[in-house]
Amino acid sequence: MAGSIFSTFFLHLAILGISPALAHLEHRTAVTDSASLGPQLTLRPQAPSFAFDLTNALPPASSSLTPLSSLPPACSDSVGPNNECTSTMSATAITYEDCGDPFVVCRCADANMTMDTIVDRLGRVPVGLRRFVANVVVSSAPLSGSHAYTNLTTGDIHMFGDTTMDVWIHEATHTFDFSPPFDTTPSASQGWADALQQDTCVPDNYSQTNRVEDFAQLSVIKIYALLHSGNLPPGFNSTCMQNQLTFMDGLSLYNATQLFGNTCAIQGETGRSAWHTKPPAVLDASRVFQTVPLDPTATAGAALMRSSAVSTTSMTAGGWLVATSIFILFWA
Repeated sequence: MAGSIFSTFFLHLAILGISPALAHLEHRTAVTDSASLGPQLTLRPQAPSFAFDLTNALPPASSSLTPLSSLPPACSDSVGPNNECTSTMSATAITYEDCGDPFVVCRCADANMTMDTIVDRLGRVPVGLRRFVANVVVSSAPLSGSHAYTNLTTGDIHMFGDTTMDVWIHEATHTFDFSPPFDTTPSASQGWADALQQDTCVPDNYSQTNRVEDFAQLSVIKIYALLHSGNLPPGFNSTCMQNQLTFMDGLSLYNATQLFGNTCAIQGETGRSAWHTKPPAVLDASRVFQTVPLDPTATAGAALMRSSAVSTTSMTAGGWLVATSIFILFWA
């Protein structure tokens, strides 16, 4: 983006009470104080964490890959001793069938996820949301476990370990939430604040972190509901968080026809600016929104999670570590 846009962004970070030093957001890793993105929410969590898997409900997108001869700055800045990637890193341009603009993925040589897995999971992020993602940097998981973070100034997502589909949706939602214009960030809006004030619950423990993380977790729930004919994941009730869901109903992002459509060039959209807006060379007319049946196996998983003892600082969900605080100091 142009320097003037970044300057505007920093101004609005200040208006929103967000320090540029903390604009590098880390999901599910306890590093430093998260108060800069608002206070911790006191609403009751409905579950310890998410026990459902969105992978099979989200259709994959076919793709073509082009190796790049050099790393973009977003990737090269993450390579080196004591950095995210201490091994070598390669960059690949991925062109999905639903978008003419390629997505750049940089993978560390020792990353847990294979390139095939990365391409598949990024491609399953609905195109109406995926279009806001800039670059994706993938490295191996540290001892603390798999996690991810989003650079709120650039829209770059950094993944560590084998991150599940809900994490991809969560982080992509951050890129939408903090896309230009920066003075209309949905999670910082009065409407979202009112919804939180009127409701009595949030989806899970991690949603309690602050208004920004709750927005991203609600996005996962909302996308699940859109895919499953309005049904929430097993074990979740809409009544106590209805105002949050209603707020999301008013955002053009969650227009199912466009969100799950066949092009990143969404016509007539107003408000937020995306990184990927060029239509594909050929539109696949068969790639249209379709609901899917509920997965009966998820009910048992939700019940199991609810009956398990849960620590206030970390828990295991689907084999990966979840921590309840999230932020790191990054800005140099």
